[in-house]
Amino acid sequence: MSEQKPQTERYVPVWGISLLFLGIVFLLQTFNVLPWGLWGTLWRFWPVLIIIAGLSILMRRYNLWLVSALILALLLGCLGIAIWQYGSSLPAGETTRSYSESLGNLRLAHIQIDFNAGSLIMGSLPAGSLNFIEADSRVKNGDMRVDFQRQDGGGTLNLSTERVNWQFGDEAEARWEVRVNRTIPLTMEVKSAVGNLELDLSELDINEFQMDLDAGNCILKMPSSSGTTHAYIKADVANVEIVIPEGVAAKLKMDTDLSAFEMDESRLPRVGDYYISSDFESAENRIELELDCDIGRVRVE
Repeated sequence: MSEQKPQTERYVPVWGISLLFLGIVFLLQTFNVLPWGLWGTLWRFWPVLIIIAGLSILMRRYNLWLVSALILALLLGCLGIAIWQYGSSLPAGETTRSYSESLGNLRLAHIQIDFNAGSLIMGSLPAGSLNFIEADSRVKNGDMRVDFQRQDGGGTLNLSTERVNWQFGDEAEARWEVRVNRTIPLTMEVKSAVGNLELDLSELDINEFQMDLDAGNCILKMPSSSGTTHAYIKADVANVEIVIPEGVAAKLKMDTDLSAFEMDESRLPRVGDYYISSDFESAENRIELELDCDIGRVRVE
């Protein structure tokens, strides 16, 4: 009697399929085929991950490619339903607002921005402007909330999204344009969820900068003439591009999990745990930057 060979168990590469799915979504969002606000609907399908784990266990004796195709089809089906639900849930009604604050006797300021779902563009005011800040917003079923306080030559500005039956939206649903005086020393915090950010800080005088980005896309131009700038960026499920101006030295520390990382090491060679310019210690303008990124893409140039 011939002995039957025991069936081998093959485990479906669930993590690989999930990363493939995330890569497809990010690619379509980067080319503006899908809105970044879709994550507000897509996250509700998290129980599908439990279903996928169960399928990978129950069907481990079946054809590996068949099971993988089934799981990928399930994920793409969830994406299709999320797109349909997202398109049918966009709110109506739009609020526009313009805000400005005079420079007065300000000598320094702290800016905190809490932005949700949409497009945020930041830059500098023209040289010689008598205003500290100018901002324009367009939000559906919401408004830009402003809280500004002065004390002893210092100022604290908070910009946040005020919700009025507000739901997640894309660039067309919420759009802020913020311009700041380039002569005032600043500290800045930016928090964004499901956003598309273009932050040009190259002409601003920023000593400290912090950013917390969840599920979004960000192009960040660092300050060019602020002396020493300390920066910390935390990004989850995001695409981040950081531009360090010519003539500015940098010291960069990276902590990435499941993130693609691109770096010009001819400009910032690696020394131990850091990427650092050869003239960092003697440079007049320099940036100390720490990056903590989970699942996404990071590019530094």
